[in-house]
Amino acid sequence: MNALLAAHLTLRDRLRREWYVTKVDFLAQDVPSGFRKELRRDLRADLGAAAADVGMPQAVRDLGPASALVHQFKQAEGRKLPHLWTGVLAFAIVLSAGAGMMLATLNGLIEAVTQLRGSRTVTVQTTWLWTTATVTQGDHRMAAEVTGSGITLAVILVVTLLAARAWRYRPAWLQRRHARRATSAPIPGG
Repeated sequence: MNALLAAHLTLRDRLRREWYVTKVDFLAQDVPSGFRKELRRDLRADLGAAAADVGMPQAVRDLGPASALVHQFKQAEGRKLPHLWTGVLAFAIVLSAGAGMMLATLNGLIEAVTQLRGSRTVTVQTTWLWTTATVTQGDHRMAAEVTGSGITLAVILVVTLLAARAWRYRPAWLQRRHARRATSAPIPGG
């Protein structure tokens, strides 16, 4: 039945449904992944069935904002989980921004070396954010070197771990131990 309903959805309706499901899935990082998979499947089916009755735009509006729907699921779950995809995204952004800034710095140093060079070898160097960039131009060659420090790597990792809320991660063995303790604890007043 669901496949039949999905077959009648236009491309625009499918895109609208998938965009809503993607927003819900991204915002629902505090919900365990197994439950999120079920949530995505049910949400697609429910939106498809509602779209058959009232159309996809109205079906999405009836569910309300994705953030409000996710808030209800988070409340039902009770515990907070790390945001792994946010951490991956933060890592990619920080790494890309750092690489872009370094390339812009190297470009500026190359321009400076070409303007300063006469018949001698010229070396230009700069340091920023614990990273050193050096450009050397001689008679028939040009060399560029970028040297980062452990502080640079530490900053990237700290930003990533903060964005991912890594302190919420609890390995499976620790979860089992915590569950055993909770079930063996005496009931207050009992």
